[in-house]
Amino acid sequence: MNFINREFLVFGAGFASIGYLFSDLVGSISLTIFSLSFLFNCKSLSLLKKIFLNPTIILPFFYLFIIICSIYSANFNQAQKEIIRFLSFLIYPIIFSSIIPFNFKERRKIILFFIACLILFFVVCLIVSIQRQFTFWDEGGHFNWYFFYRYDFLEVFNQHPTYVSIYSLLGLCFLRCLSEREMVIKNNFINGLISIILIIAVILYGSRICYILLMGLGLIYLIRLIKFKKITELSLVLIAFLLMLITAWNIPIVKERILFTVGENYDYKYNDKEEVNLGTEEQGRLLMWQDALELIKERPVFGYGTGASRQVLLEKYKEKGHHIFLEGKYNAHNTYLELLLWGGIVLLIVYLVYLGLLFYQSIVKKDLLLFLFFLIIVITGITETIFIAKGIMFAAFFYCFLNQKYLKDETD
Repeated sequence: MNFINREFLVFGAGFASIGYLFSDLVGSISLTIFSLSFLFNCKSLSLLKKIFLNPTIILPFFYLFIIICSIYSANFNQAQKEIIRFLSFLIYPIIFSSIIPFNFKERRKIILFFIACLILFFVVCLIVSIQRQFTFWDEGGHFNWYFFYRYDFLEVFNQHPTYVSIYSLLGLCFLRCLSEREMVIKNNFINGLISIILIIAVILYGSRICYILLMGLGLIYLIRLIKFKKITELSLVLIAFLLMLITAWNIPIVKERILFTVGENYDYKYNDKEEVNLGTEEQGRLLMWQDALELIKERPVFGYGTGASRQVLLEKYKEKGHHIFLEGKYNAHNTYLELLLWGGIVLLIVYLVYLGLLFYQSIVKKDLLLFLFFLIIVITGITETIFIAKGIMFAAFFYCFLNQKYLKDETD
């Protein structure tokens, strides 16, 4: 029975790893299943003597500040929703700090389940896109790349390109950046094939910040190969990387998006105030950030309270005449600004401690995977508010999962 309960716990962790990848409902179900599997293993709990000294304690601490900030929130109803949304910041640390740490075989099963779900997600999106293209051909249309890119490609799951991409990037890190002893897929061909699929997935998902991350992670991987003098693998990776760049550049919508971003051959008007006022541009992060900063200057220490950022931002958009932002009900599109709006400098400092502990652990333990996870969280936070539902579970689960192997089992 203990074996069955333990396997249920491993399955629960695997299910929790995918979070809201497929839908918000799946995320809630995964949190429930992991919690239930934890209860089935109560008899084998390993209450750590140093539970308050392990790095996962920062998550409940952050959650406590979310609750405190809700007390004076300008939007109390939304604050209550955010408290529920952040439950994984409380539940996951309790589970991971209490159970007997997962051994290598169990961690391998969880990672394989996670990667398999990433592949399944991509394949379903691809099949639906192909079906839509064939239907379009039957109607006399041409080949439409937009069926295979960004929101159209992800339409079947109604997902956001950046949040899906960070899951895929972490899956790629699991495949390529673990030590040979820890590798979850030993077969080089299968490992390489799945890696290529995940890279293609990131390209088609179309998140520009994740393009930057993909390039950065690729550079770190190349440096690692040079360090360990894996010349043959280095040559193959360079050739594959070059072919991937050439292929991506010849996909019209990818090229269009990259050129549009850097302002070449296109009128880049994301930050043109007149264009935004006229309501002809869909984005404009610098303007959003300017609006957010004006609000932050008014209440820099404690902010406007948990969940209040959207309300105060909409009021600011209306005041400035930024109609597209107002109609789209855009958040700050920056994790650090969003936290300043919620809880001011105080809440931001708590979050920076979370990042600092993650960075510290990666350096002290010489854990490349932890460091790459740190980079994904830090860099994505520059252009996205990672603390929407999809980002919350990603940040909470993998922070605990990646740190757990350093927690000592105190039952002996």
